[in-house]
Amino acid sequence: MTETKRLQGLLLELWSGDWKPAAVQAGEVMYEEMVRLGVWETVVPADRAAVRWAVVTGRTVTEGAPDAGRVKRGVSGLVGLLQHVIRVCERAPYPTPRTVELRQVAETHRRLAALPEGWRDEVMRRVVTGGEDITHAVAEAQLSRNRLRSWYGPEAVDDAPATGTAGHDANDGVQA
Repeated sequence: MTETKRLQGLLLELWSGDWKPAAVQAGEVMYEEMVRLGVWETVVPADRAAVRWAVVTGRTVTEGAPDAGRVKRGVSGLVGLLQHVIRVCERAPYPTPRTVELRQVAETHRRLAALPEGWRDEVMRRVVTGGEDITHAVAEAQLSRNRLRSWYGPEAVDDAPATGTAGHDANDGVQA
């Protein structure tokens, strides 16, 4: 625990009333401590990206007059990431909530990638325009494909165009 004293001090500062200086330094301190403790190269790429992103987040939530919601999300994200980094640096034997989330993200990404292109596009359309949860949308796509296959046979989920690409714009794949 003494190895992560600097990180824990930063966490305490983020929770205190004078959080701005801690927010500005958060990403850089996490990076420096992870390198110093020899865990930077061992963490997943998403953790390294999150720490680098925290450098920007910490600075942008303290600049100018950002809205209260943005500040709350930014500081909350920094606190959550800092808690995760502390556990990683302490080599805690149990997964952090972030580790569990990253496993879920990897599984959802794998399942989405396994869908044919048209089905992936429809999943993303439902997520982006309809606000549907991506995990739910991917699962629904898989279930729908399985039901179609069961009801009508394998050809019901054949995603190859039946008559070429007439009516499609070559640049975006959206039917005219």
